[in-house]
Amino acid sequence: MALDAATAQEMIRKLADDRANYLDTLSRAHEILAQALTAAAAGNENTSLPRLTAEAVRQNTRTARDFDSIQKDSTFSAEDESDTDDDESLFVQESLPQENYDEEGFRKHVQQYHWTDAGRTILGDILKNEQFSKQPWVFPVKLGPVEDRSHLTHYSIFDVGNDGAPLPVRSASDSRPCSRALAIWKNLKNTNSDPARQRQAVGRIAILREPSPILFAAIHYTMKNHFDMDEVFQLLRDDKTRVCTQYSPDDVIHLHLLSAFNGTIYHKPNVQQALPHRPFASHPKHRSTFVFSLDYFTIIGDECHPMAWQKADIELGESEIHVPVSRCSCVIALSLGGEPSSKVRNKGRRVDRKTGDIFDPFAPWRVLSIQAYPDWKSSIDSHDSTKHYVNGPEAFLVTLKAEFKDAQKRLLEVYNRISDLVRTPPNFMFNLAVRDALLFEDDQFTYSRKYFWAHQSLGIMNEDIQEMITAYKTTFTDSVWNGTNKIIWPGDETTSSRYANWRKRMAILRKDIEHEIHQLEKIDKLNSEKMKEIKGLRDNLFSGTSVLESRKSVQQATITVEQGHNIKLLTLVTIFFLPMTFVTSVFGMTNMPQNDSFKSFGIVFAVTCIPTYFLIGSLNTTSGLQFWSSKTNRLLTWIGHSFAAFVALFGFKPKWTQAYHTKRNEHPIPDFGAAPPRKFRSLSALEGMAARGGDVSATPTGANTSALSAAPTLERQHLPVPTNATVRFEGDKKSSSELPRTPTEHVERLEYAELTSTGSAGLVDKVTESEATQTTERPVLMNWYSRLFSWGRKAKTRGDGRELC
Repeated sequence: MALDAATAQEMIRKLADDRANYLDTLSRAHEILAQALTAAAAGNENTSLPRLTAEAVRQNTRTARDFDSIQKDSTFSAEDESDTDDDESLFVQESLPQENYDEEGFRKHVQQYHWTDAGRTILGDILKNEQFSKQPWVFPVKLGPVEDRSHLTHYSIFDVGNDGAPLPVRSASDSRPCSRALAIWKNLKNTNSDPARQRQAVGRIAILREPSPILFAAIHYTMKNHFDMDEVFQLLRDDKTRVCTQYSPDDVIHLHLLSAFNGTIYHKPNVQQALPHRPFASHPKHRSTFVFSLDYFTIIGDECHPMAWQKADIELGESEIHVPVSRCSCVIALSLGGEPSSKVRNKGRRVDRKTGDIFDPFAPWRVLSIQAYPDWKSSIDSHDSTKHYVNGPEAFLVTLKAEFKDAQKRLLEVYNRISDLVRTPPNFMFNLAVRDALLFEDDQFTYSRKYFWAHQSLGIMNEDIQEMITAYKTTFTDSVWNGTNKIIWPGDETTSSRYANWRKRMAILRKDIEHEIHQLEKIDKLNSEKMKEIKGLRDNLFSGTSVLESRKSVQQATITVEQGHNIKLLTLVTIFFLPMTFVTSVFGMTNMPQNDSFKSFGIVFAVTCIPTYFLIGSLNTTSGLQFWSSKTNRLLTWIGHSFAAFVALFGFKPKWTQAYHTKRNEHPIPDFGAAPPRKFRSLSALEGMAARGGDVSATPTGANTSALSAAPTLERQHLPVPTNATVRFEGDKKSSSELPRTPTEHVERLEYAELTSTGSAGLVDKVTESEATQTTERPVLMNWYSRLFSWGRKAKTRGDGRELC
């Protein structure tokens, strides 16, 4: 039988009403039995009556599902719970103060409160709505889906009595159907509102998942007297791109002192933050609260939408290169009520508060958990009536353990989805097209984008996991667990039986939490291994793509060379016909003489075409191009020198001729048409020593070539030269000024001496001062003589053993 939507909705409403009535009846039965037990004990103190507690009532009403829940989710086993757990003296006994809030006060709070940037971001349109104060209703009253999506908000609110059992909070009007947002408001606004009620709450646990903006405002209004809600909103909104601003100078000093008490090193707060009790803080709520925030990624659930202030994919659909993820956050906070139980001295210098407030772990308490997760993976059974919490810190740690467990589920799902994204297809080994697709990139860079996103996402996830683990380990040290810490929940097993029982339960709870931390470390290791695998796939892709691109580059280069040859051939053909076209164009003019003789045409044709073909042919080779380039440069230089000299004859020396005059002074005007100056090789060892002014012995042939002193060396170093510092050529004394200054000058003198000698047997004949001057000036004709007799000089020096090296 098919059910329509209206019928199904009505059946769901009836089931919800039946459940609420059952829980209300159970709570009333518990109160009546407790009152009867109290009256019986007061009437006959000596009568031994069996103790009827909430545990006994639950044992009579358990079902098979309850037993499974105990075995699966309960923190303590049957061996751990003893008969002393029923002793109410082990639990918190002081009740929470009575609180009542109404909608009119809520309206004023929303309009008049000075909201921070984080608060304005989270509330969004609520603060911008000018009709908010004029609306007849504050919360949506419509059943089913509503525009602000408050119908998707899940909540769990428990009142914990002096027996430590958390029971769901149910208002008197829960029997009437109402919207989800209105039901949450009714359960939040009152605490111990009925003084005549026998079971007063000593603690309250409020867990809200994906609250809408109006519910965020309601939480802020009802919890502002117990928590710094501006700090909570800031932690919810903060991400890695922002710097946390909720720390005052006193808070930073407190964190340093806390690190000193714990024996750890203070680290700058990061995204995963643990803000334990800050006894020296200027804000009074910071002294009594313990805040722990988590921030990581999750897969966006079906029909879920991230909040406007959360970072998430713009396109929520899954694609081939990524999966839809969203940044999610959670804040778990503990508030201890009452007056401070002790003081601690502030050992810091230059501080405002010399003493700090320490609150009793067994004071009335509240635990608040706000979860901003756009998915369906939150645990809804972390608290139930089968558990007993001796105080607020225990309930806080159980809530924190549940959040660590949920973080594992979310992070592991992200890991699995990324693994599926980059996993090699099953037919990889058998399909060549699949292998080619993985090895060579396509035009859309599909695999490069996929591997890049997966690798970076896993790296960011690992940073979140490491920060989460670090925040836990640096906060919950051994001194916190054994009770020796002076700030965080002081009191060990020697304080009283209450503390001894509490530390016993804390030891078991520590094992459970550290087990969850160990699971997070395993996920971190899995992510690291997957990153290495992705890096290998990416490197293989880059290698194959690089080889393919290099082959294409070679092919493209070959095509370019062929195109160059074609263009060159086309250019040569064009140049070949260019002079012909010019000659025929000239002779084809109408004003040319009309005759039948082709002699003049042939002469002009030959004079024009042959030199052009010769010039083009020589320029087409590298040697020819170098030849004509050097000749052109020398021609231009000669023209420039000549024109500068011509202008200087008339007394004009413009600026542009200064360079020519300078070059002329340093180097004479070259003789265009003369051969370029000869480039000699370096001197031999003996000739080099002689040129530098050293003592030289006889040559290999036995001829005493020279006997030089150190005078030239001293003169080059600008040192005083003795008067007797002379040099002898073939026994003749000459002044040091006539010595060759460079190896080239020395070779030039040798060449000139050989050309002018009459066949003497020595190295050179006597060289007079006039001859030396002529040698230095290098007449133009000597260049031709040197080139004519160079072969003979080389043969002679080779025979005398004086060959230049």
